[in-house]
Amino acid sequence: MRFQRFFLIVALAAVLVPGPAVRADLNYRAEITGTEDSDLADLLDKISELKTLEDKPPVSEEALRRRADRDLGRLVDAAHSLGYWDAEFSYDIDTEADPAKVVVTVKSGPLYHVASVKVLGADGQPLAIPQDEKRLPLNPGDPARTAPVVATETALLAALGNSGHPFAKVEDRHVEIDKATETMEVTYTLDPGAVMRFGPVTIEGLERLNPAYVEGRLRWQRDEIYDASKVAETRRALIETGLFSTVQLTPTADPDNPEDVRMTIDATERLHRTIGAGLAYNTSQGFGARAFWENRNLFGNAENLRLSAEVGQQLDEFRANFRRPDFLAIDQDFLATAEIANDNPVAYRSRRALATAGLERRFGRLLTGGVAFEIEQANVTQLADINPRTGSQRYELAGLLAYIKLDSTDNLLNPTTGYRAQLSVTPAHTFSGSNLTFVTSFISGSTYWALGSEERAILAGKLALGSLDGAPLSQLPSDQRIYAGGGGSIRPYGYLMAGPLAPNNVPIGGRSSLVLNLEARIKITETIGIVPFFDAGSYYESPVPQLDRTLLYGVGLGLRYYTAFGPLRFDLATPLHKRNGDSPIQVYISLGQAF
Repeated sequence: MRFQRFFLIVALAAVLVPGPAVRADLNYRAEITGTEDSDLADLLDKISELKTLEDKPPVSEEALRRRADRDLGRLVDAAHSLGYWDAEFSYDIDTEADPAKVVVTVKSGPLYHVASVKVLGADGQPLAIPQDEKRLPLNPGDPARTAPVVATETALLAALGNSGHPFAKVEDRHVEIDKATETMEVTYTLDPGAVMRFGPVTIEGLERLNPAYVEGRLRWQRDEIYDASKVAETRRALIETGLFSTVQLTPTADPDNPEDVRMTIDATERLHRTIGAGLAYNTSQGFGARAFWENRNLFGNAENLRLSAEVGQQLDEFRANFRRPDFLAIDQDFLATAEIANDNPVAYRSRRALATAGLERRFGRLLTGGVAFEIEQANVTQLADINPRTGSQRYELAGLLAYIKLDSTDNLLNPTTGYRAQLSVTPAHTFSGSNLTFVTSFISGSTYWALGSEERAILAGKLALGSLDGAPLSQLPSDQRIYAGGGGSIRPYGYLMAGPLAPNNVPIGGRSSLVLNLEARIKITETIGIVPFFDAGSYYESPVPQLDRTLLYGVGLGLRYYTAFGPLRFDLATPLHKRNGDSPIQVYISLGQAF
């Protein structure tokens, strides 16, 4: 009886004592109105908490008003940053609506402009800057925005640094807003310091790498007038070698030689050995697996040895690449390769062994040229059913490859700006079987345009031409002919398939080719993008592309997943000029953009 009374009391207490209130968030939608400047409207939308936190509603109207009050200060600062120094903001909240409605009203006022930009020395007198003022981010007559004010300060210091002043500094930056004239006056006070020359260099942090290799990357000479742009170029050159995880260059005064500046290079070496593997797939070549081992500092002078193997449905290959930097001269490398392969594409069957040796030289940051001697031995069987049939051919070949490359792009795997161009010419002679002498030439160019300030869309185009002269097509080994089609060529057509086909729908090969690629790389999010594209071209029997002949073309759509090391590519393509031997869909999966 006592237990029954206890449970009755507990039950009554649970019913009568009020529990915690259930939280009911106040859902709302925000709108910012009143501005005609699209840049200002976009900026306000981005920085407004009312807009960016709509999916995190406050718990009450009072909390919503606090959020709106905090927003007003941020919106005023944003308007000031774009030159609207009289901007006023107010808001109205309608809680009767469902969801609640917040309307922020903007009175942007006039757009202020820059009246003057003055640069003074530490003594208060005008300071001559070794740079055309028109190239500065901020100039009289420009909108009175805050970002160019800071950017101009950086540009002024850079101009002094590039003309011999390693220790230039800003003493003061004064910005005055005149509301009567709706203008802004900016005054910079700088201490340029003395003009100095490059002095001795100290290299720190190296473990196995020879310091002479680092010295070879220096872009300045001892006793030259100090130039900060050459310091930055040296750092870039060291980073691009792939040998270092961090590189820091620091100028310091030399107490023994007041006119000299000591340069300290502190570099942290990366691990020099790498092992990697990958998979690739496309419709016409099937699956392929790749693996490699690489040592980027084999003997202590940045020698690079890379051993790679590929196994696939059409290609089995083992390859060794060796590069010796600064061979006989700075920025001149010795290159050697060796390769054995069993290559079985749709056009032929080939077993080959190949070796090359040559020199490559960099002529500045954009231009590279090279020459290499190559020898090759191969057994090739043509699969195209044509008359006359060449059947199986065994040949030895000696050739001399000469090439030049121009590259101003910003990224190897995912270029967004700049251009690329390449020309290669290879005279060759075959021994055994057919005794042929011929010259193979390729020229290509691609360019990339970023659209919009955020560069979320890239237009890319490429044109490539190939030519082989000096030998008749019927006598050429099938693997020395020119083809088109596939993932790095005309994607709507299978590998080697974009050209004349034999009666058994096997590509014959030709002595020239034309390839045109156009695509738009559009980012949907930071990691996901789509790529609509159009490809066209063909290969031809003559040494020069015959533009009056049938042009093969098609369209496609790609998906990109952007990673830290490059975009993963998934392309679907379909031919618009379809023949009996063409697949209706081509699929490509790999790392990096198509071109």
